[in-house]
Amino acid sequence: MRVVVLLGPGDNWIPGQTVYEQGPPIVEHLEAMRGLYNAGTLLLGGPFIDSQAGIAVLEVPDAAEGTRLMELDPAVQAGVFTFEVHRLRTYFDALAGSTRNPAQENRVPRVEPANPNARC
Repeated sequence: MRVVVLLGPGDNWIPGQTVYEQGPPIVEHLEAMRGLYNAGTLLLGGPFIDSQAGIAVLEVPDAAEGTRLMELDPAVQAGVFTFEVHRLRTYFDALAGSTRNPAQENRVPRVEPANPNARC
């Protein structure tokens, strides 16, 4: 399962500073993310350019594991980041080389009512 993690500033975020100016917790966060990436768990991650937030896409058995991993993150533990974990339903997935049509997934086959005048 894939989850999207939205990271935002926590109570200990230093206002007016970039993500890279938040001190040792960010260095440790990047080391932890590198470990998840090397393990194949982190598929994509990084800060948004226009705000004090970031994203991580994780491949995990379930959302609870995504939450557990983020609770262990040094920047989260230091209060520099907060996070939200959201389950992701992919329709277009270049990583997996697949695409799905959401309109067809929700389509129920139409059953015509029996026509008593129809000939077999």
